[in-house]
Amino acid sequence: MSVSARFVLRVIVACLMGTCVCYAGSHPVRVEQNSNCLECHADHATGDHVHPAVTMGCTSCHSIDNREDATYVVLKQTKGVACFDCHDPAAFLYPHLPYASGMCTRCHNPHVSANPRLLRAKVNELCLSCHLRTKESVSSRYMPTIELTANNSMGHPYLRHPVSGSHDALNGGEMSCISCHQAHGGMQLHLLKAAAEIPEDALNHDTETKDMCRQCHLRMWGLEGAPLKKKHKKDH
Repeated sequence: MSVSARFVLRVIVACLMGTCVCYAGSHPVRVEQNSNCLECHADHATGDHVHPAVTMGCTSCHSIDNREDATYVVLKQTKGVACFDCHDPAAFLYPHLPYASGMCTRCHNPHVSANPRLLRAKVNELCLSCHLRTKESVSSRYMPTIELTANNSMGHPYLRHPVSGSHDALNGGEMSCISCHQAHGGMQLHLLKAAAEIPEDALNHDTETKDMCRQCHLRMWGLEGAPLKKKHKKDH
């Protein structure tokens, strides 16, 4: 099965599952299509990062269904996942399961957030809520887990490698899970970033993963732009 076919299949499954919860509960009061939802739901439009769709009006994503004496506010019916009506889906060789399954709101708040990209929590807090190895967690190919130090600041992919609290030499911010991994998916195993996705491609192209590591460490060590020595076979 091709990458695009697998992606479409996951989206269809997500849509079928989603229809089961569309009418989970009725709205407390009757509302009409032209109702001003923000009179009661102002918190959905106030915050550090507001989804642009909110400013377009609630009915850009929701529809109001009045049936007898009950009102249901549901997502508009679409051919696929509602989010993908505006955000064109990408097909990856290695997709992140929530993204490929159309579970956008598992990581993003559809209305407002205190975090960039409408994330439900800070990057590492969000990633580790699923991928931190605990006594109760069971690792699998679908849910890989990692073990970190007590304060979750280092330990992946090597014991003393930082995952937070350190400077990210490539983007100038703080080291986080997305310093090395793609959030939605990629063409590399384990969602690793490829050299082409890193500013100023690395100098030596042994493998894409080594390119990523080398580019970061060259900049850390002040060796950016320095030619790497080639290995020579020893004369016998």
